[in-house]
Amino acid sequence: MSKRVPKKGLSESEKDETYEDHKALTSEDRAYAYFYFENPQTFRRRYALVIGADLITGCSTIAMTAVLLLLTFLSRLPEDLAIKICFLGSIATGLVLFFSKVQVNYGHIRAVWISVGIYLICLLISLPAIAYRPPLFLYAMSLLSPLTGLLILNSNRCRELRHKMVEIRHKREGIIATLKKQGRWKWW
Repeated sequence: MSKRVPKKGLSESEKDETYEDHKALTSEDRAYAYFYFENPQTFRRRYALVIGADLITGCSTIAMTAVLLLLTFLSRLPEDLAIKICFLGSIATGLVLFFSKVQVNYGHIRAVWISVGIYLICLLISLPAIAYRPPLFLYAMSLLSPLTGLLILNSNRCRELRHKMVEIRHKREGIIATLKKQGRWKWW
């Protein structure tokens, strides 16, 4: 007598649950399942305000600090040189801030410290400018914009976004590792 268990027929075998889930998806959700790790509509709906507010706050922080520098610390330099310094410094700081935001969106959450550093440097540059008696509105805005940026980075929604991006990065790396083992990965 054989102790083997007879195989079930194809009609009796367990169905693949993911296949059944895939059948239940609408055509739009099925397209998202092919191309994205998360549904982009719900992801955008949940995190668009945080991303937009952080971007606008970063740009306004750099701009307000540059104008305050131009009116206070660099007021004794020739005008052409002062404008070049402010413009090139703003461009360089903006590129570094952009790089840090891209790295955070790719799931490298330690790059958020670059943004924190930029906000703190802008705040520390703005604080001693009161000795030059700048316009009150400009001084207040150049102090409030980096503080607002730090507040946004410390918010629960922004922390949740960073952790979600780490999850997506781990999923992406797992899929890439699987494809490399199978020999089907065609990039890098």
